[in-house]
Amino acid sequence: MRKYIFGITLLLFAGISAPAQETNSITTRFGALTVSDAGLLLFKGAPFKPTIEANNSLDLSAPYQIGSSDVVLVTDNGGTACPELNYFVTVTKSGAKITSSFGTCSDLIKIKRNGDSISVSMPGYRGPTESKRAQLGAARERHVFIYHARAVTENGKPVK
Repeated sequence: MRKYIFGITLLLFAGISAPAQETNSITTRFGALTVSDAGLLLFKGAPFKPTIEANNSLDLSAPYQIGSSDVVLVTDNGGTACPELNYFVTVTKSGAKITSSFGTCSDLIKIKRNGDSISVSMPGYRGPTESKRAQLGAARERHVFIYHARAVTENGKPVK
């Protein structure tokens, strides 16, 4: 969950508050992930194909070491219509691969590692142009996305 307190962004990981890892570069065991000045996600200085470009900005989490891979959660920060979408980047000695984007657009996320899986849970989201009733209904929904073996699922179904 992201909370903004006195200009400092905090993420809540399984109930623990920690300063967000909002950085333009993160080092993995296999090379650096960086965000260019133009907002492109790069691995070892080269853009991903297809390119991952920030809406407003990209945030990179600290890497999770899962076996022979480093896994980084990438957050694409948007606007009021869709505040946030997420990706996982799996980095190995043979390169880096990125998942499809996932999320409900909510920026109220909880991240939890379970062995060789990472869960990202969040409420549903309806933007400011939707009715208050639709917004409240979405806020009561609970969505859980699971990263495991380089893929993301929601309710056991692959995210595409």
